[in-house]
Amino acid sequence: MTGRFRLAPWRSTSGRFVLLNLALCLACVGPMLAYVYFEIDRIMLAEFQRPLEYRQGNLVNHYDRGGIAELQASVASRASRAFQDQTAVLLVDAEGRKLSGNLAAWPEGLAAPRDWTPALLRRDGAHRAEEFLVLTTRLPSGHRLLLGGLLDNRNSMRTTLLRGLFAALALAIPIGLVGSLFVVREMNRIVAAISHVGEHVADGDLGHRAEIDGSGDPVDRLKISLNAMLDRIERLVEEHRTLTDALAHDLRSPLAHIHIQVAQALGEAEGAHHRPRFELIGQELGRVLQMIEGALEISRAEAGIGRGEFECFDVGEMMNDLCEIYQPAALESGVKMTAALDSGLSVLGNRGLVARAVANLIDNALKYGAEGGEISLEASGTEEDVLLAVADRAKGIPAARQAEALRRFGRLDSARSSVGSGLGLSLVSAVASLHRGTFSLQDNRPGLRALLALPRERSIASGGDECDG
Repeated sequence: MTGRFRLAPWRSTSGRFVLLNLALCLACVGPMLAYVYFEIDRIMLAEFQRPLEYRQGNLVNHYDRGGIAELQASVASRASRAFQDQTAVLLVDAEGRKLSGNLAAWPEGLAAPRDWTPALLRRDGAHRAEEFLVLTTRLPSGHRLLLGGLLDNRNSMRTTLLRGLFAALALAIPIGLVGSLFVVREMNRIVAAISHVGEHVADGDLGHRAEIDGSGDPVDRLKISLNAMLDRIERLVEEHRTLTDALAHDLRSPLAHIHIQVAQALGEAEGAHHRPRFELIGQELGRVLQMIEGALEISRAEAGIGRGEFECFDVGEMMNDLCEIYQPAALESGVKMTAALDSGLSVLGNRGLVARAVANLIDNALKYGAEGGEISLEASGTEEDVLLAVADRAKGIPAARQAEALRRFGRLDSARSSVGSGLGLSLVSAVASLHRGTFSLQDNRPGLRALLALPRERSIASGGDECDG
């Protein structure tokens, strides 16, 4: 039976893949956006510095042509229109006294010469200090010249740029999620196609194959390899099945003939001393025939033969019929047989095989659990399964040896003295597998409880109709 696992999204393979892919997208987009931001800021700063460098060059030219006097006049002219072009300018002598400009004094701690550096300056007539990008120059005469440009435009541009980059990053998250979901969907589709093949093979349909698209990509090559492996497995299983069936059929015919001849000879035997020998031979031949028939029936069930005869049937009614059939044998053995059967339990399956499986469990209970004095038949239902159980009150089977009892031809030491083939529980397990159910042995405290769980209200046969619970 298949179950549906509900995991937190981030704990599933698909969820982890989405998160990993999103993290990789962000790891790629983040540095790229950071590079774009700093590169644009550098270009903007270079564009911002270019006119200031031009103005600083003009001031130095005035100094070269007319000395400090002409430079002082030029600085005064520049300071008069400083608020129009958003500049700060100051000329001081070697002792730091102001000669001209729109700053009250030389900024403390600002060296000259100094390449472009940000500084907080308060121009004459301004209400507060503002951030400027400043370039300082020391003239041959010892005078110092300061020229700066207001960074308000740059800061506003940087804010706008940051908003745009954060918007791009925020947009990359849903795009990454959607892209990841599409990739996961395609990945799940591929896995589902391969899983679909595995489910058919698990149900005994070894002829099912994965569909090849001819692209030659790794997935297509995987499907080709899977199909080749299934071809090989199908051939080997078919050869093994053919050999086993042929051997069983070939053995069954001569053994049946021998059994008939022994029965006839037993009826014609004149000497009483020959009868026990003929009877023993007949019993052993019957046992061998029973083993062969059981092995063939298990092979057919494991191969999926009988699934085409699935139909909806009432399990409670079937269990009640079995109880009536085995009640005389139970009374003869001194065993009390009870039945607790819920009504309205329908399954889709092969009624004959399920009845045979439960009959095997009752046979085993009468053989090995009669000493407990009580055998109970149970039929109940859960949301997903119909549970059929046969329980006794004898010694039971130790948990460590239950797997041995379920093995084909597996017989415990306590059962070797009784008549049997060791195929009864194997047949029950094969029938459970045919119906996509489970079979287990449980401790009945005391005794053994054999539990057969069959899917409820589910279509098992291909194209079959679901049962109404």
